[in-house]
Amino acid sequence: MDAPRERDLQRVRLWALAQALRAHGFAVELAESDPLLVVSGGPGVLVQVRCQVRDDCGGELWFRSANGVMIAPADDAHLHEAVVAVKGLAVPDAGA
Repeated sequence: MDAPRERDLQRVRLWALAQALRAHGFAVELAESDPLLVVSGGPGVLVQVRCQVRDDCGGELWFRSANGVMIAPADDAHLHEAVVAVKGLAVPDAGA
């Protein structure tokens, strides 16, 4: 896949995740120059999510946290899974 097309697809997938998180009441911001999503969570919590190719999964796009944790495949079938995972990162003590 060529780089401009790949970057466009990354941004589209991050946009879809952003819309889903907004529907759950989260403040989100997409970076202009990088395929990066920043989610405002609990007090002082900012979660950064990237969309990148995962070579060990056949080159599929995956959502990944800033600390390198693979969140979920970046496709419609796994969007809910990604939302749940990001919400857990954004509000880490919600289950306590």
